Amino acid sequence: MTLDIERHGDVTRLRMSSWATRAVRLDVSAYVIRGVMIDTGFRRLRHELLRAVRELNIRGAIVTHWHEDHAGNAAELSALGVPIAMREDTRAILRRPPDIQVYRRVVWGRPPALVSESPGLDAEGLETIHTPGHSTDHQVAWDQATRTLFSGDLWLGVRARVLHASEDPYRIIDSLRLVAALEPARMFDAHRGVVERPADALRAKIDWLGATLADIERRIHRGERDRQIVREALGGEEMAAVVSHGDYSRRNLVKAVRRRLSS
Repeated sequence: MTLDIERHGDVTRLRMSSWATRAVRLDVSAYVIRGVMIDTGFRRLRHELLRAVRELNIRGAIVTHWHEDHAGNAAELSALGVPIAMREDTRAILRRPPDIQVYRRVVWGRPPALVSESPGLDAEGLETIHTPGHSTDHQVAWDQATRTLFSGDLWLGVRARVLHASEDPYRIIDSLRLVAALEPARMFDAHRGVVERPADALRAKIDWLGATLADIERRIHRGERDRQIVREALGGEEMAAVVSHGDYSRRNLVKAVRRRLSS
């Protein structure tokens, strides 16, 4: 288990990984600004995360959404009396965590249920903005004073095309437009780290994803099958689809478009 600390001016990045995350070429980061930590990391790294919480004098946390790589240690922090800000729908999910697929338990671990209620958090200028799509409860943290966006899993790269089965790419575009209008000067992505020229990166994602959805719609109207669309429009499937038995795959992007067209 590895937790690396990086300094980016007034922002501290806690970059977390394990043998399992490195095997799938994936890590996750929490960020600290003015003593507030955005996201809590994953359960398998709880000892390292809690040590960093003590060393960095964390006075509170914001959880962007319920997924186990972001809220994996929320219950433990709350039990220690650390104030945590999260949406009420996030809190409801964490009180009764849903069962997650085996691959997610192996990579991140399964968080315990949230049983204690932490006191309210004074985030000193950090605003949370609801940005659904990746999950229904997803939110970002925005620091107006420094025009810094902590984007959670909203961006994830301009051409990120692997989705969970529950994601809604159309709502992702709406959420991207919402935060792009803020014209952030800095952006910290939970999996990609520091994002250069964030306003341009957000708009590039909006353009690419919008064009890709339109292309998939045209292909569906022409009667193309999912496998053909994944191969020709999305560059084929990734190993993640095999490991997750389709729960995390490019085909889910096609399925999301089919759901929209049939609604």
